[in-house]
Amino acid sequence: MNATSNLVFRKSYSRKDKTHAIYLRLTINRKSKYFSTEVWCKEDEWDKKNKRLYKSVKNSDIYNIRLSDKETKAKTILNNFSRFNKPPTFIEFTTQFNSESSKDNFYNLASKYIGHNKQLSRESRRTYQSQLTKLNHFQNIKGLTINEVNNLDFIQEYKNYMIENLDNKINTIAKSLGFIKAVINYGIRQELIQSNVFSKVKIKKELGKREYLTSPELKVLEEYYSSKSINNSQKNILNYYLFCCYTGLRFMDVKDLCWRDIIDNKTINYQTGKIENWKTIEIKIHKTQIEVTIPLNKKAIEFLPERNNMKETDNIFRVISSQKTNIYLRKALDKANIKKSTSMSFHTSRHTFATYALVCGMPIKFISKLLGHTDIQTTQIYTKVNKDSLINSVRDFNSYLEMTLS
Repeated sequence: MNATSNLVFRKSYSRKDKTHAIYLRLTINRKSKYFSTEVWCKEDEWDKKNKRLYKSVKNSDIYNIRLSDKETKAKTILNNFSRFNKPPTFIEFTTQFNSESSKDNFYNLASKYIGHNKQLSRESRRTYQSQLTKLNHFQNIKGLTINEVNNLDFIQEYKNYMIENLDNKINTIAKSLGFIKAVINYGIRQELIQSNVFSKVKIKKELGKREYLTSPELKVLEEYYSSKSINNSQKNILNYYLFCCYTGLRFMDVKDLCWRDIIDNKTINYQTGKIENWKTIEIKIHKTQIEVTIPLNKKAIEFLPERNNMKETDNIFRVISSQKTNIYLRKALDKANIKKSTSMSFHTSRHTFATYALVCGMPIKFISKLLGHTDIQTTQIYTKVNKDSLINSVRDFNSYLEMTLS
């Protein structure tokens, strides 16, 4: 029994934009049946010889990949009929051809990556899920194959969409593209595809301004925290914000911090030879899953609440949502007359800790350990000379000039 398949441009029906449908035609014993490829184009956009859209057509690469996938799927089904000595039938072909292969679908692959990747934190899972939603707003991602997303034209169109429609900045775009890159790399590890389009696409980032509190600002904020004019909501968030200014903890880590994570230690002071009591935080970092030990300095202990009758598993701080925390933080800064950008967030506590640890002369390798960084290059972002360091240097220079030239 003879069976063939090929792509055809059908003129029998056109849409208002004068585009016609491309169908896959299956012929069995001179009888034909047509299957939609979900690709439409105008007559002058169709290359009859190669049965593809001309390259000059917008998104032609994506559509041609879709046509190629349909052709390959049809040929595979027909080859399997021959291989197993089964006569091809329209019913069985239709069942197989219209069935969706989850392994070829980008949305299913991304969902599997988000749901099954044990290395991802809860925060990362939520972030990636929002990236998938954002991508779906651009185009119905549930109907696209991996190869259709793993395509230069698709990536460029998505970049244009983020710039023109969403007014996204460089680093926001980089995060969105980084998500797609991670999913495609996962597809490669699953042996679903051979290469990643991002080997040809460079994801650009720019070094953002890392805001932190200067020492006078930190002092003013602590004074406002201890004042009678502060309301309970602001006092609560400043409690764990200031604690993180002296420990470098991320939001999710201080949110999950329990009393069992505070360890009492006895150690010898190598300068005095005396035995000292030190408290340490010993946790697994939420984002990187790296185990860290953070000795608590005196200022951090000042903002550690009284334990009273709380259990080992009780949370130390009453941490509210990230969004509300940032709202109350900005209000507290405003009340304390500390002028910062409107985008000032809780994460600045971490920048504050890292910046002043460096200013105090703490070796960068120790700062990296305290922050739980997987790569010391991440910590080196904070080695950029800040304004306070420049002023201190010139102040020392003034003293030297006064001493030697007066």
